[in-house]
Amino acid sequence: MMKKHYILLVLIILGVVAFLLNDARNLRNRESSASGELKLLRDAAKRSPGATASSTLRARSPGSRPPVIDPKEFMADLTSILQSGPGEESGERMKELAEKYEKQLTSAPVSKLKAICELIEKDFPLDRPGSEMARLVWQGVLGMAAKSDPAWSFAKFDQAVSATRSPIKAVLDTFKNWASHNGEPMSPSYAGALQKWLDDAQGAGRIEGTDPLVAKLRADIAAARGDQSAAVKQISQLPDQSQRKAAIDYVQGLRTPEARRQAMEELGTVMDARNFPYFVKSLTDQQGFDAAREILGSSSLTPEKHDLAAATIAAAKIGPETKDRAAWLLENLRSDDREALDLFTRSWTRGNHADAANWITTLPPGVQRDAALKGFIPVAARIDGATAMDWALTVSDPLLRNMLYCEAHENWKKTDAEQANQYHDTHPLDREALEAASK
Repeated sequence: MMKKHYILLVLIILGVVAFLLNDARNLRNRESSASGELKLLRDAAKRSPGATASSTLRARSPGSRPPVIDPKEFMADLTSILQSGPGEESGERMKELAEKYEKQLTSAPVSKLKAICELIEKDFPLDRPGSEMARLVWQGVLGMAAKSDPAWSFAKFDQAVSATRSPIKAVLDTFKNWASHNGEPMSPSYAGALQKWLDDAQGAGRIEGTDPLVAKLRADIAAARGDQSAAVKQISQLPDQSQRKAAIDYVQGLRTPEARRQAMEELGTVMDARNFPYFVKSLTDQQGFDAAREILGSSSLTPEKHDLAAATIAAAKIGPETKDRAAWLLENLRSDDREALDLFTRSWTRGNHADAANWITTLPPGVQRDAALKGFIPVAARIDGATAMDWALTVSDPLLRNMLYCEAHENWKKTDAEQANQYHDTHPLDREALEAASK
């Protein structure tokens, strides 16, 4: 319930915060996360010279049941603020407006929200210069209406976009943010309306099906409808950075152990070794080590993807338990691929390089120890270059020994070139490593 009460305050303040900061910012920047917007507002209110001014709006007693909102009364209060223009107290007055009406608006029937939007359009034409703040308040209320009648809200927003010539990316960003306030998954009704809008826009040539944001929205739609395979297919078509973000977000909509297992298997098939760990870490952060381990145990993955997932789960949270999780990882490796231990040790070294080094000393010389050092040395070189280069000289594989020694030297040089070069000259590589590099 508290989350719901925050939504209105956030939506209304979007207008004033964006207007006071810089109206030239695009709509995506105006639709930032709820917690961030609230913090910005509170900080701005504290700094405002007018923060202590007495309220010009009527306050309601805490805990009282809000009456049905009166759109005309809301407009009268909003008009009073907008007609006064941007000034030192505008942020404080907009905050008061949000506090007065937040309960009424969050409980308002969609008909009242639509009436408010219509009144704002009538009194402050959205395409008229100087209507920026009104347009942003209108957009916030329109976003609330989209929860109950997304098709109507899409049509209204489209009309405003045509009038103000906003870029199509700003429209897609807005529809994405309307879909899931406070991290909630997209509702099926919203998904249906959004799919129709995307299909129509794509058919009219307004958007491209290959656009990463379009693919991400279609993945969210598929997930909202329970079609995991279609969602995964859309995610697989995204470029690297967008794919990582989409896979992380996808975790939030997985509500059952079976859905998580299916996602682990399907994403493990379509995502490459660079991106798959982002999904696994997000899943582990959400579910915890034990649950993630069970999901992995019930999933059918290639040996390499299984090991990569196991390494990510073991390293998701670095702390006193990491040593025990390292033992679990070693017991459950199914391949000779070095990437898993590389990823695990690299993460551990970033979190606690001393504990990671102590663990490596317990490993016998060989492939696993070399793989662990591959993750440890580049990170450790930025902390203790001499120790990292010492470790590099102990690598069993001569070619890898040469590579890690050179990498440690280069990373140390970034912080202390003189010491790194002096150490390099007095602790040379052995002939075997040098010859391996020349082959």
